[in-house]
Amino acid sequence: MLYDGASIYAQYEKTEADSRAESRRERLIRLAYSHASASSIPMPEKLIIEKGALGKPTFQNAPWLRFSISHSGGIWACAFCRHDVGIDIEAHAERDCPSLARRFFQKDEIEYAARGGTEAFYEVWTAKESYVKLLGTGIDAGFMHFSVIENGRICGDRLFVRFTTIPSPAGYSFCLCRWADE
Repeated sequence: MLYDGASIYAQYEKTEADSRAESRRERLIRLAYSHASASSIPMPEKLIIEKGALGKPTFQNAPWLRFSISHSGGIWACAFCRHDVGIDIEAHAERDCPSLARRFFQKDEIEYAARGGTEAFYEVWTAKESYVKLLGTGIDAGFMHFSVIENGRICGDRLFVRFTTIPSPAGYSFCLCRWADE
């Protein structure tokens, strides 16, 4: 699937054995080569994955190919792009969403989630998490210090990003984040 210039791959992992049959690392590398081949992107013979200063994985010897990964509720997903990218997929699990919203969301996000219920909570959550994955910082580094809501809707204008909602199976939310000027 291609969304906002990023190639998105998603795969069900029905059992623990499914995720072990091909490690997520092996799957990432296989899909990177497949994506590169289909997109005529040059690739080294062997990809080397390293973690950046803040923990975001990158291809050390293929910096022109950026990626982001996410997994939740039995689905593993990955986005590849020539520019920085962040994705998040979340299964709509039984959680105390209002309590999590109070802990991690800004006031306008809490109100948005309260009006829209579980679906809206996960829209906000996946937008926020895709943004911190784009930055490479993770939720511990100020997840509640920014808002993805503007004028009553998900919007990345104040953050200089674009959010794209990816169609997903019932009971899941899936969001892609890219810099607005790329």
